[in-house]
Amino acid sequence: MRPAYLPVALAACLAAALLAPPGAGAQSPAKAARPKVGLVLGGGGARGGAHLGVLEVLEELRIPFDCVAGTSMGALAAGAYVAGVSPAEMKETISKTDWSGMFDDSAGRDSVSLRRKQIDDRFYSGLEFGVTKDGLRYREGAVAGEKIKLFFNALVRADLGERNIEDLPIPLTLIATDIGTGERVAMREGNLTTAMRASMSVPGAIAPVVRDGRKLVDGGLVDNVPIQEVRDRCGAQVVIAVNVGSPLMKPDEVTGVLSVMGQMVNLLTEQNVAKSLSLLKPADIYMRPELGDITAASFERQIEASAIGRENALAQADKLRALSVSPEEFRAWRSRVRLTPAPRPPVIDEVRIAETRFINATELRAGIEQKEGEPLDSTALSRDIVLIYSRGDLQSLDYSVLKEREKTILRLTPLEKSWGPDYLRFGLNFASDFRSESPYNIRALYRKSWMNAFGGEWLAGAQLGSNQGLFTEFYQPLDYRQHFFARPYASAGQSKVGLYFDGDRLAEYRVRESQLGLEAGANLGVHGQAKAGWRERRLRSTLDTGPSILPDAKEEVGGITANVALDTQDFAFFPTKGYQADLNYFDAQRVSDTRGKYGRVDGRLQGAWSPGDLIFLGAVEGGTATYGSLPLADAFFLGGRNRLSAYAPGQIIGTEAYGVASVQAQYRLTKPMPLLGLSLLAGLSYEAGYMKNPITEPNLTGGLNSYGLYLASNTIFGPLYIGYAWTKDRSGRFYFFIGTP
Repeated sequence: MRPAYLPVALAACLAAALLAPPGAGAQSPAKAARPKVGLVLGGGGARGGAHLGVLEVLEELRIPFDCVAGTSMGALAAGAYVAGVSPAEMKETISKTDWSGMFDDSAGRDSVSLRRKQIDDRFYSGLEFGVTKDGLRYREGAVAGEKIKLFFNALVRADLGERNIEDLPIPLTLIATDIGTGERVAMREGNLTTAMRASMSVPGAIAPVVRDGRKLVDGGLVDNVPIQEVRDRCGAQVVIAVNVGSPLMKPDEVTGVLSVMGQMVNLLTEQNVAKSLSLLKPADIYMRPELGDITAASFERQIEASAIGRENALAQADKLRALSVSPEEFRAWRSRVRLTPAPRPPVIDEVRIAETRFINATELRAGIEQKEGEPLDSTALSRDIVLIYSRGDLQSLDYSVLKEREKTILRLTPLEKSWGPDYLRFGLNFASDFRSESPYNIRALYRKSWMNAFGGEWLAGAQLGSNQGLFTEFYQPLDYRQHFFARPYASAGQSKVGLYFDGDRLAEYRVRESQLGLEAGANLGVHGQAKAGWRERRLRSTLDTGPSILPDAKEEVGGITANVALDTQDFAFFPTKGYQADLNYFDAQRVSDTRGKYGRVDGRLQGAWSPGDLIFLGAVEGGTATYGSLPLADAFFLGGRNRLSAYAPGQIIGTEAYGVASVQAQYRLTKPMPLLGLSLLAGLSYEAGYMKNPITEPNLTGGLNSYGLYLASNTIFGPLYIGYAWTKDRSGRFYFFIGTP
């Protein structure tokens, strides 16, 4: 039986339908709620430029997201975007950036002091060790990442105030690796640019970042495409993941040490990427732009990578449109994210220097031009920071702008080298003309810096090889800005001087010299130095091998010294611009033997000019005895590379006057490699010289010339030259040189 109330219920329903207003039964279902979206930007070095193209398409399709996670170069794009920088602004900044210079932390050779240049030119900075109570320590990366950090600061406008991850409008996570434990570190709070810098610290290439007591490196080692992070962070129901990692090389492409190391990193990265990709669901959107031969180091091709990323995102536009919102909703979302710059920079009420271990904070402050009571000039501040860093005492120097009640504080945080302030450096050279003796030298330098508030430092060094010696000096600045200085010094050494006749080495003399001196001078900005003083010398020359051509000599000399030097060249050995000038004078006022007083002056001027990949070099050098007769130790020498290259080093000796001039044309065969800076050059040279009344090679009078061609490259040990030089009337000579002079 049917229930008794069923006819009544049916009648009630029919009556309700008849009485309902027209169209009431045709209502559309409610629109489904937008799923939570998480954006994941993976690491891949310069290949990460593709992220910018993807972000452009997401904006054009009006797709907001609820949280973001990024690793390495993906951390740069993610951090900048969430901090309010548009993809167009990022592309403009990247296109204007000198990426080869980005991986050179210094301000450039032409911006460091002449004293620093002179030390770097003989003792390679890449071979600097710290001398600590625990033994020798070496730096932790090829570069410290100082310019990279300043680049991040400028990109996210850190000059407007401290940018912390937890204060950003969208939840952001940047991934790094704890190099001590191998643990994955998810950075969800704290300073934004420090986290960006930590996430892309490629081990061995860029120094780690110490953050919250942990030493952090590139997050790609543990989680290069952090998909699970956005699911955990904001409960993302749909993940948009962009993978720009470098593909594995084929076995026949792994041919050298660098390629083996690169493949090893790629293998580690691919393992964690495969694990992350296994977490993708059918509703997720995965992008792997086909970047071809754009490598992780192709930073000059990031805009090209951006275009490829854009094409890849547009190819998935249909699937992406399902996540689109109305124009009004997207404008509201984007206005919350987009950075609105202040109309003018903040006025700095106080410049505050964080505590230092050995550097004088007063001296450091003197290097910052920013004045209290004036608007912050972030461009000038970055320049000053790089200049201070270039002095070689700091591991890093960062800044932040803080609000403290009614005051705006510019805080500078210097991090001194953990392996300083005592350092050990090395240098070497080896040369051969494949005919006579092949000279070699190995040298070491101990530098104890910041011995007092003005920055006094003590140097002690030794050299073994064809020329042997010991030296020490104490350099004492006389003011905080180091405009004036005093320098006592002492040295002892010996060298070999060959005596030639018609190209044959007939005899060899051993020249011993010890000296003690004191000079005072002034630093002429960063480009020059002028100094004068008194030097006591003990000279001795004795026959070592061969017939006695010159008598043995022994004498003590004391006299006035003076020197003026200028150096604006951008590189020490392969300059592309700038000039060098050096003028030396010695007046022997006290001479122990019958030779009598004498004077000597010599100078050198060299310049470089570079239109594109072609480099022109010109040099002129000369000297003369101002009066009296010069001893062998003060004689003039010609022969060897750039001093009549077709002749043996020191083949032509004179004691009256000499001159030599050279012109060179070089062509850059390869572009400098990022981080390593290596490049290969091909060069042509012409040299012309003159020695007045030579005491060796008496037949080589009048004008002499030399023509040459060579290949050259910079190496970890200094410049390398392989060349051939010849004259019109003499046979040619091959030569080889590597190291520092």
